[in-house]
Amino acid sequence: MIIKRPEQYHGNNNKQPFFEGWYHKMSTSNGETLVLIPGIYRSGVSEYETAFLMIYQGSNGNLEYIPYHVSDFDCNKKDYSLHLGENYFSLDKVKLNLNTEKINLNGTILSNDLKPWPVTLFEPGCMGWYAYVPTMECFHGILSMNHTLNGQLTLNNSKLNFDGGKGYIEKDWGRNFPKNWIWAQSNHFQDSELSVSISLATIPWKKSQFSGYIVGVQHKDILYRFAPYRRSKITNINFEENSLEWHLKNGDTEVQFIVERGSRSSLLYAPDKTNMVPKVAEYLDGKINCRLIIDGKTVIEDQTDKAALEIIGNTDTLIESVK
Repeated sequence: MIIKRPEQYHGNNNKQPFFEGWYHKMSTSNGETLVLIPGIYRSGVSEYETAFLMIYQGSNGNLEYIPYHVSDFDCNKKDYSLHLGENYFSLDKVKLNLNTEKINLNGTILSNDLKPWPVTLFEPGCMGWYAYVPTMECFHGILSMNHTLNGQLTLNNSKLNFDGGKGYIEKDWGRNFPKNWIWAQSNHFQDSELSVSISLATIPWKKSQFSGYIVGVQHKDILYRFAPYRRSKITNINFEENSLEWHLKNGDTEVQFIVERGSRSSLLYAPDKTNMVPKVAEYLDGKINCRLIIDGKTVIEDQTDKAALEIIGNTDTLIESVK
């Protein structure tokens, strides 16, 4: 059986509707963050299609959405090797040569020592066996929980030095985004070898819907995984105003989170019926407090105020659906 790895391009059959986007979060050693999202979109109600690049600057909250003709989008069928206009994206390299009226972004960033979510026959990535269900409307992949960066970018007239910085890569693809979700990620804790990715979502399913979650805590070379398909259990979950408290357990391993909104967000573009539209408020200054307990002993307790965070839709419905 051939495993379709999450990082691969899934849109070669030209089905509509369809979207696919790769999320590169890159942070300098002092925590200045730049998010790059190359992707492609095909409408389900018209012949409209477009490739795109989103650029989200954590320092000032500026977001640029740059459309491309689909002929400018060229992604290798066997691995993630994407040419978009004069720009190039892969797991180990980002090369930018972007010059528009609003933004000039040039340079090369290399990624080293990637830590991907394991891919096996029975768990082909973070979605587990759900990745084999063809009627899923949205698929998710975590391509690197944590890795080091080297290189520099020139953004307009400013230099961004990513030597010794941190990177994270994930992606989504399918026909539609979830209805409600909470997502948070950071690898800028006091412990530089700690990275956390949290997602909880209500997922459309034919004429109905269901809720699920994927949680990963990467520490050094160990990934602690929590998901329904791994028989994990939610022992406590509560959302009030701007804060999520969430406890999960898998065997003798327990993780506890407190996640809080930041102070400034920008609207990322996401697929709609007719186009890509700005509708996903993402913070880059969210907060995560993480505590990992094994055999009743706390082995990790850390916090950050440099987390990417999205809280979308009806949180009451989302939380109640998994209690």
